[in-house]
Parts: sequence; C-alpha cells; structure tokens
Amino acid sequence: MLMNPLFVDTSLNNRLGQEVHLGVYHSQYQGRDYVFVAAPTQQASSFVGKNAEPFAFQLREKFVLDARRLELVEVREVDGATHLLRWRFEWVGNSPLSARSEEINSPGLRATLLQLIDPAQAVAATA
Repeated sequence: MLMNPLFVDTSLNNRLGQEVHLGVYHSQYQGRDYVFVAAPTQQASSFVGKNAEPFAFQLREKFVLDARRLELVEVREVDGATHLLRWRFEWVGNSPLSARSEEINSPGLRATLLQLIDPAQAVAATA
C-alpha cells in the first residue's frame, strides 16, 4: 500500500543537506492541500520526524502551497497496518518550526484520507 502508483519517488534534502527519497502524493480536498509522504520501508520510523521541518519547507516550495492550507500526512505501514500521522508546524513566514505529529484516529477523517490515497484500502478500513 505504501508506494501505490499515486506516490511519486521524490528527491528531497534531509536536515543534514543529504539527498533522500520519499514517496510523495499531493491532493486537494475541501480547500486543503494534503501532501502525503511515505518513507522507504528500510528507513527507521522516525525518518520523517527527524526531517519534518526541512521536508515541509521543500514540499511547500515544490507544490507552491500556502502554508495555512498545507496538511502534511505521513503514511506508515507497521505489521501490515496503515498508520496516518498528521504533522503540524508553527509557520514563521515560509519556515516551519516546532514539528509535532499525531496519529489520525478519527474513523471519518481516516477513511477520507485513505480514500484519497487508496480507494480499495478505504473500503476495507470501513468494513
């Protein structure tokens, strides 16, 4: 599920300036810009967390997004289950600061987001 055809292998720079690759998918829904990211499976679960601020900055620039409408959602697969983590930032101008995440547990929001990235998964999650 993590790297379905909607996700595009995208080159970004991590916090150390090194080139890394993420699966990225951008979708607009109800006035919000959802940017879904999936780290390669060999990466540690904290890979996005350690680099959330530089990734958010680069993705906002890449897709020319308004920070007030940006929703960065990390897609993680753990033991065959898909977890969605919403990353929040305090934006100072164009710079994201104070990254923090929360798992999306609301059944309605979870089903909606899964529908955006994988319609078959969304049906299974609500069944």
